[in-house]
This record gives sequence, structure tokens and C-alpha cells, in this order.
Amino acid sequence: MPRALLPTASLTTALACFLLGCGEAPGGSSGDGDAALAPADVSALDEARSTGGTGGSGEVSGNGGSGGATGSGNATGSGQTSGKGGATAAGGAVGTGGVAGPGGATAGPGCDTTLPTPNGRITVSSTILISGTRDYNMQQVCADPNALGAGDQSENQKAVFMLAANAVLRNVIVGGPGCSAADGVHCESGSCTLENVWFGDVGEDAVSFKGNDPAQVMTITGGGAFSASDKVLQHNGPGTIRVSYFYVNSAGKLYRSCGNCSTQYARHVVLDHVTAKSVKTLVGINSNYGDTATLTNIVLCGSGTTVCQRYTGNDTGAEPTSAGSGPDGANCIYANADVKNP
Repeated sequence: MPRALLPTASLTTALACFLLGCGEAPGGSSGDGDAALAPADVSALDEARSTGGTGGSGEVSGNGGSGGATGSGNATGSGQTSGKGGATAAGGAVGTGGVAGPGGATAGPGCDTTLPTPNGRITVSSTILISGTRDYNMQQVCADPNALGAGDQSENQKAVFMLAANAVLRNVIVGGPGCSAADGVHCESGSCTLENVWFGDVGEDAVSFKGNDPAQVMTITGGGAFSASDKVLQHNGPGTIRVSYFYVNSAGKLYRSCGNCSTQYARHVVLDHVTAKSVKTLVGINSNYGDTATLTNIVLCGSGTTVCQRYTGNDTGAEPTSAGSGPDGANCIYANADVKNP
């Protein structure tokens, strides 16, 4: 009996099976060639196809896997080193350079804070004009008493530093024992900033804030003042003085809004984390001109300090009269809990 001939397609399939080997697809389904690939190879094949590859032979699929481009994509992951750039955040340590809350501390200066040790001393015979930012690296600056003033209570002494609008003065000691502070630091042209500025022996005033813009702000962060027979901060112009992490020892007043200037304004002072020792009056303001004093985190070392004294100011040059003291919610803005006696 003659043998039946296989159809051409079947013959071709048989020959392929003989040469290459035919296996049942996983799961028992007949499946196509891709189904017979191992899972890893399937992924590689899919990747090869997604990258423009054709349904080529297993070698192509294998090459797709070895392409490792996906793995090298982990280089994106290595971009996590950018995350390590969070070290920049740690760079915030720069910000904690002893200006605002030294060492990241939330408490203000201690009661026994002392004047920092100077990093050298210079004497000047004319007022230093500051624009932009000037850092003195904790040098002590003394005024020539014959040129700028002896650093006593005499009127019309000259400033050691004069700050231009938006100027920043930082890390300096003005005056001290045997070193005249004359009339300290003046800011007369608008907003300005003092960072870690110390006054070793205050003369007429340590700081004078003038100008004529109601929006101007003087920001004082860190630093301190010692031995002020009268005032530390004298506020003659309009605007606001903001003081934080500041220490004052032995003073008549830390802050005074001018009580009898020929031109009067509503003035504002904000104190936070301020420590005062042997100070008669912390702030003096003119309630009749709308002055305000906002106080938080105040530490008084010892007793006998008037925290907020209100006056009735004038523009005639007469001596202002008292208008009461203590928190009132309108001019002296603070609660008793905001003032602590350690």
C-alpha cells in the first residue's frame, strides 16, 4: 500500500522539530515560540520589542536582556547622590553660626553671658560707612576719642558705623573697657541689619535708628550690650526695630522711642528671646503716638525691672510724662507668661 504523503506545511514543521526540537509550551498550550521562552527571556524580548526590536530569534531576545540599558538606568537612581545633597541642609549649620539661636538652641542668652574675646583691635578716627554686607570676624573697633567722642554721655558724639539702606553689619565688637564706642551704630537711610554685634561699654547710645520711611525695619539678631548709663537702642525715625537673641547687662533702658523729638511717629519694637540683667526699664514707648512693644520669651535676671513703660510723648522737647506700665493689649503687648525670672 502506498505511503500517504505529509502536507508540505507538516513536512516543514516536522523537519524544524527534528532540527531544533519541539517542546510543549508552558501550561500545556501549544503557544508560539515566545511562549516557550523563560520569563526572563520574555521580559528581555518585550524590552527589545519596546526599543524597536522585531520578533527576532532567541538570540535577539537574549541580547535585549544583556543590553542592561534598563540596569544602567539605575544611574538615575544613583542620582540619589543628589539626595545626599541634603547635606546642604546640614549646611544650615552656617546659619547657626551663633547669630540666631547659637547651636540651634531655642533659649535666649544666659544671665551670665560675657563680652566675647576680641579677635584683634582697630582704632578709627572717622565714621565707617557700611553698604552691602561687612563682616569683621569678631574684631573690636574703637573710636578715637578726640575725633569721634569719648564714649561717655556727652551729646553730639559721632557714630563709629553708619549703615546705608539695606546694609548688614556682623560679627564685631564696638567699644569696651579702654575702648571708646562713641555714639555706636547709626542707621539713617532705611532698613538695616545687625548680626552678632556687641557693645562693650555703651556711650551715649549703642544704636540709633532714624530715617523717614514708616515701612523701614532694623533687624538685630544676636549680640549684646554692656554698661549703658542711659539707653541701648534709640528709635527716632518711624518703622520697626526687631530684636532677637540679644543680651543686655547694666542699662537704664534697652529700648526707647524718642519721647520729645520735633517730628514724632508711631514706632514699633518687637523683642524675642532677649535676656536682661540689671536693667531699669526694658522698653519705653509713647502710647499717645500709637507706639507698640510686642514681647515674647523675655528673661529678667534679678528683680526691679519695669518691662514696658508707657509715656505721653511730645514734639516740644519737654520731658515726657508717665502714662502707666505693664501689659495692656494695645501698646504693651505681652502676657505675664512671656516674661520669666530664672
